[in-house]
Amino acid sequence: MLIKLFRWLRGYLLIRMKGQSPERFINLCSNRYIYIWDLEHVEGDYEFKIMLKDYLKLKPIARKTGTIPYIKKRYGSPFLIHKYKRRKGYLSGILLFCIILYILSLYIWDINVLGGHSYTPEAMLKFLNSNQIYTGMLKKKVDCQEIEDLIRATYNDIGWVSAEIKGTRLIIKFTETNMPVPAVTATENCHIIASKDCIITHIVTRTGTPKVEVGSVVKKGDILVSGVVDIIGDNELLVDRKPVIADADIRGKTYYNYKDGISLDYILKQYTGKSKTGYNISILLKKFNLYKPRIPYTKYDIIVDEFMLHLSDNFYLPVSYSVTTYPEYEEIKKKYTTGEVTALAKDRLKRFLDDLIEKDVLIVENNVKIAIENNICTAEGKIVVEESVKDYKSIDDSEWRIIDTDESDGNDN
Repeated sequence: MLIKLFRWLRGYLLIRMKGQSPERFINLCSNRYIYIWDLEHVEGDYEFKIMLKDYLKLKPIARKTGTIPYIKKRYGSPFLIHKYKRRKGYLSGILLFCIILYILSLYIWDINVLGGHSYTPEAMLKFLNSNQIYTGMLKKKVDCQEIEDLIRATYNDIGWVSAEIKGTRLIIKFTETNMPVPAVTATENCHIIASKDCIITHIVTRTGTPKVEVGSVVKKGDILVSGVVDIIGDNELLVDRKPVIADADIRGKTYYNYKDGISLDYILKQYTGKSKTGYNISILLKKFNLYKPRIPYTKYDIIVDEFMLHLSDNFYLPVSYSVTTYPEYEEIKKKYTTGEVTALAKDRLKRFLDDLIEKDVLIVENNVKIAIENNICTAEGKIVVEESVKDYKSIDDSEWRIIDTDESDGNDN
């Protein structure tokens, strides 16, 4: 790739050679250190590529061998500059465009929030904005570790969060503690610890020293498999210890508290079919109304479809076009029947259980009870599950280093 770029910057030619002594011509080029490449036999002649600076060196060789090398095609920046040297405005425009793209690449133009059930992306974006994390800020001012710590410290029910910058996007992923934490792969010496309180139901250790067995009751943070391995010598004496990356399959029996409430009274939106449409454009976070209709309705929704300009999946630009629709609706007071609200509560519970199953969680017991009281349908109870319960903890040097002691005076060396 670098060689191709170098050739393009310096310029090179596609030469078509006619004559009776092509082999002698090629040999003389080699003897005079003239580099040619992509040599091909084409319709009785030869074609090859050569650097622009070497073309004049071919004339004495051509006279000596009776061959005729002529230029078939030109490549590279010297020819591009020559072609557009009279179009300074065109070249200036290209240069200005490249400079603008570079400047835009220094900023965050899109924040994408993924994951979560209780916290919507809109709510998380509002929280980030209140903490001076917003679209349009310089990437060098974005501290991903600080963002992760801030979210964890603010939301106690968020157990896992990740923030990373890709191109001009800030991507934030998080998982609430009410849902299983995504699997993490260790890359340095560590222990395997319990990610939550549980009873161990399955353990297969590949690397490390197991500290628990099937049936053990553990608390969050307890070491399940130690990353410190003892080296035993003759007479069962401890010779040394070494740290490793603990590796094991561990599952435990634990539970989730589930609670959901649904009011029997609800408002049904009935759309009339009437709607108005507006158009906006946003440039550098400044919104301009292209057309905003007058809304004659009392009740209406606001639906915004925004299309953000981007050069690639991760290179977003601060230019967007949005279409805003205002559909009219009427509010109709309704009330669920006992059967309807019970079915709705069961459907919500099923979606929650399906989310668990998708994350390789085995449902052992479902103790959720559904009851209707004071015009509220409540689904509440514990869901007993079996799932992966491992997390990782780094190993401290003091856990495995054996400090030699001077036997004569008892002092450390």
